[in-house]
Amino acid sequence: MSESQSPAPKPTARPMPPSPAALAGRKPTAPLVPAVAPAAAEYDEAQLEAARAFGELGEDGTVTVQDGTQRREIGTSTETDARAALDPFARAYVDLTVFLDQVEHALEAPSHTQVELNRLLENLRKNLKEPKVVGDIPALRARAATLRESAKEKIQALESERGEARAAATAERTAFVEGIEALVATDPAQMSWRSAGETMRGMVGTWKQMQKDSVSLERSVEDALWKRLSAARSAFDRKRKQFFSQLDGQHAEAERVKSELITRAEAMQDSTDWGPTVRAYRELMDEWRAAPRGNRKKDDAQWARFKAAQDRFFEARNADLAASDAEQQENLKAKEALLEEARAISVTDDLDAAKEALRSVQDRWEAAGKVPRSAMHRIEDGLRAVERSIKKAEEDEWRRTDPRTKARVEGASSQLYAAIASYEEALEKARAGGDPERIAEAEAALEARREWLAVIERSARDLG
Repeated sequence: MSESQSPAPKPTARPMPPSPAALAGRKPTAPLVPAVAPAAAEYDEAQLEAARAFGELGEDGTVTVQDGTQRREIGTSTETDARAALDPFARAYVDLTVFLDQVEHALEAPSHTQVELNRLLENLRKNLKEPKVVGDIPALRARAATLRESAKEKIQALESERGEARAAATAERTAFVEGIEALVATDPAQMSWRSAGETMRGMVGTWKQMQKDSVSLERSVEDALWKRLSAARSAFDRKRKQFFSQLDGQHAEAERVKSELITRAEAMQDSTDWGPTVRAYRELMDEWRAAPRGNRKKDDAQWARFKAAQDRFFEARNADLAASDAEQQENLKAKEALLEEARAISVTDDLDAAKEALRSVQDRWEAAGKVPRSAMHRIEDGLRAVERSIKKAEEDEWRRTDPRTKARVEGASSQLYAAIASYEEALEKARAGGDPERIAEAEAALEARREWLAVIERSARDLG
């Protein structure tokens, strides 16, 4: 090797480009590992000596290294001294060990990003593929392989976590979409349109916030969910437009029906035909309840008019009933006095005078007028009892003085006397014959006729 040849340049440190997390303003969770570790400030001579043992300087200045079972050319040197020629490559070997130390330290960090771990694996691959260093390269590769496995395990764990997070995010957003679809499927008549409208207006903002707060979904899944949301929003807009169009028609019909009921109610508000008008207002109220519901503000105004007509009628009716009640209380006092007068009438002295006194009470009773409903039965039943007692006395007197009745009583009495004489004669004959059965029959027949005669004679005495 000639003196003019310069030694192989010492490897220089190459800083690793910033991670995507750093570019996003996020602090890395693990130290970044450079592609080639910076040269050690100081090198241990024993390390260098051990490393140089794997190198060899050829007569032509070629530097080779024993890489496992093969010897590999890694560069050239102008140095004629093997130690001096191999030294830069041994230092590069030590630098690689420092690089692996840094990788190992980085992997010991509590958390990592997948981008950082992938970059670390790439640096391991580049630096350990065919390193131009002198040293125990198989040992470096074995250590690097161990570090790669550790990095891959961490990547798999991150991918598993990401998969779980993505599944959870998918479930969350699917539930959100299903909730929107369920809201849109609600019966329009049961829908709270104001609340539903607020939910639908905030739908896109909520979706974007969910995208921001959670991991990204698979593109196909996210696109499918968004299409469902968009379809639900379109269906909601159609249903709302159709519902309120129908509602406007319903409100117009409700206003028409209730205007007609108001006209009928106001036409009766000054009626004094209390009974039929009360029934008519009840029927109107039933029709009002059955009428369709209208616009709230318009409904309230129409109800105020309808109720005002009712109130006017019932206030007049109640005032009339109050006056009528006071009058009926006075009528009750008068009839109670008449009832006492009627109960004092005697039918034993002079029946005609009693009948005349009752007619006088009855005439004044009718003139006294109505009494309260609560006292009506009591007071009327009292007078009916007096009327029945006088009627009975009159009927008894008529029966007592009726000539036809007397003739019938006398005729029956004569017939029974003749029958009794005949049965007495028949009894004497039976006794003479000694036949017990005929004697018993004759005695029974005679006894029956005597009882009939006793009844008729009592009736004759009652008739005078």
